[in-house]
Amino acid sequence: MSNSVKENKVLKRILNRSWAVGAAYNNVRGQGHGAIYCLYPLRDKLYPNPEDKEKKVEAIKRHEVFYNITPQVNTIGLGIFAALEEKIAEDDNFDKSTVNSIKTAIMGPASGIGDAMFQVTIKLIAASIGLSFAQNGSPLGGILFFLIFNLCSWFVRKYLMNLSYNAGEKLVATASETGIIQLLTNAASIIGLFMVGGLVANSVKLSLAFSWEAAGGTITLQSFFDAIMPNFLPLAATLLVTYALRKKANANLIMILIIVLSIVGKWIGLF
Repeated sequence: MSNSVKENKVLKRILNRSWAVGAAYNNVRGQGHGAIYCLYPLRDKLYPNPEDKEKKVEAIKRHEVFYNITPQVNTIGLGIFAALEEKIAEDDNFDKSTVNSIKTAIMGPASGIGDAMFQVTIKLIAASIGLSFAQNGSPLGGILFFLIFNLCSWFVRKYLMNLSYNAGEKLVATASETGIIQLLTNAASIIGLFMVGGLVANSVKLSLAFSWEAAGGTITLQSFFDAIMPNFLPLAATLLVTYALRKKANANLIMILIIVLSIVGKWIGLF
């Protein structure tokens, strides 16, 4: 793989832009638009000619999917994406779906580590140091909290950017030649499906409160669905919403409809 990204300091520009990865966060694509913004310098480098406009648009659309990683460690994904996008630009036969398969696979593990590192450990350490000054009326409290947290973030972002790009570069260079890339893509897709399934089971709450009296006692409608499969209704609701989104339904209207149905269902005793 060429060293064009390194020679032209594109990685540094992506690193600087990574601070704004969550600026356009939304519930549909998460940090997806932020990732597009961060990788823009790379696309300008890979597709500089006017006749490359279609490929550049495809590269943008590749990242118009849900993406969400703890902001302080998001460069672990951006570095890998940069290496993969370079390979796609060089090889028209490269499997472009690899980008989003790997994206889906790394979000959970990277966020788990990032949240534990920054949202808990480093934030608490920075806060405790800052509070020791703030309690005595010193303005250094807030300043130290800001500096400690963000300096740690800067070092981690920079380290992960270089590490993930080099790892992605080597991964793509060797795996595409040996056929391992397809195995990794399939494995990443399977891991992503497991993660989504676990997320649905733990985060989507939907059960029916409707019941009636029978000879043997009270029977609930929910028991019928539980007999089919635990968490059947959350899964069905998730698949229905996913189908609607794939059909280009308006996400805001879907959320409003869910809220209205929840209120009405609770009011009539269905939920």
